[in-house]
Amino acid sequence: MTPAAILAHPPLVLEQHARERYFEQGYAWLDGYLPADRLARLRATTAAQLELARHETQSGEAFDLGPGHCADRPNVRRLRAVVDRDPCYWEIARDPVLTDLVADLVGPDVRFHSGKLNCKTGGAGDAVKWHQDIQAWPHTCYSVLTLGVYLHDVAADQGPLAVVPGSHLGPLFDQFPGGTWTGHLSDADVARVDTARAVELTGRAGSVMAIDCRVVHGSRPNHSPLPRPLLLYVYSSADACAYTAAPTPTSHTGEIVRGMAPAHAHLDPRPCPLPPDWARQGYRSIYAAQSGEPVKAAAYD
Repeated sequence: MTPAAILAHPPLVLEQHARERYFEQGYAWLDGYLPADRLARLRATTAAQLELARHETQSGEAFDLGPGHCADRPNVRRLRAVVDRDPCYWEIARDPVLTDLVADLVGPDVRFHSGKLNCKTGGAGDAVKWHQDIQAWPHTCYSVLTLGVYLHDVAADQGPLAVVPGSHLGPLFDQFPGGTWTGHLSDADVARVDTARAVELTGRAGSVMAIDCRVVHGSRPNHSPLPRPLLLYVYSSADACAYTAAPTPTSHTGEIVRGMAPAHAHLDPRPCPLPPDWARQGYRSIYAAQSGEPVKAAAYD
C-alpha cells in the first residue's frame, strides 16, 4: 500500500499526526506501550530460551553464538526464528496489541514475515554497522516494517538502536558488493547519509519502536554490564509480497495476521537490490555477516 492509502484508513492506536510523522521520519516510538502481562510472559520465555543456549557449543538452527561463548560466560547474539522456539512468541506476534499498531502503519491487512531476538551481551555486545533491512528480504513494495520490543530498560551505554530520520526517503545502498553479503553500508555510502542526525532509541521496558524497511539504522556496542535483549518482528501490508527466500524463514512466514489476503500485489516502481540466495547459502545473523564470519549453509537451513 502507499502511505496515502494507509493514512486514509482510520487510526487504531496512533494519533493521525504520529502516523504522518512515521512516514516523514521513518520510525515511530511508543514508550512503555506493551501491557505488563505480555511483557512478563516474554521476559520469562526469553530467560528460559537463553538458559537453553548456555550449554550450546556452536551456532545452529536456534542460536547464533558470539566469540567466547561458554556455559559460564554465555554470549548469545541472536535467537533465530523466535516464533518457532516457543508458542509465546507467536501469540504475541499476532496479538492485536501489536497487529493493530502495525495496521496503522502498513494498512488494515497485515502479513507476518519473520521474527528474531537480538541479544547484546553485557560488556561484549557487538556494534551493528549502519544498514538497511529491505535488501535482505525484498518485497514487491516498501510497505514493510520491523517492530522492536524492549524487554528491559535500555540506556545509552547499552548500545540502543539508532535511526537516521528521513533516510528511508533516500537511496537503497549496495550491501552485496562483488557477490559478498556484508549486511552494512560501505564507508563511502555512510558518508552520503547524515548520521549526525541519528536518534538513539533509549527507553523503558515494554517500549515498542517501528522502523521502516528502508531507514538507515545501526547501534553502538553494549558497554554496560547488563544484556540488551531486543525482540524484533517483521510485518508488511498484505499486498507487499516477498519475492526472495527469507534469511531465517519460520513456519508462519507469509501468514496473514490481521485482515484479509489481497487479490493483487502492490508493485512499487523503485527497484530493490537482490540479496544472496538464502535458501542455498544459509544465514546466521547480522553480527556474523558484518564481521565476515563464514556460513555453513547445511547448518542453518
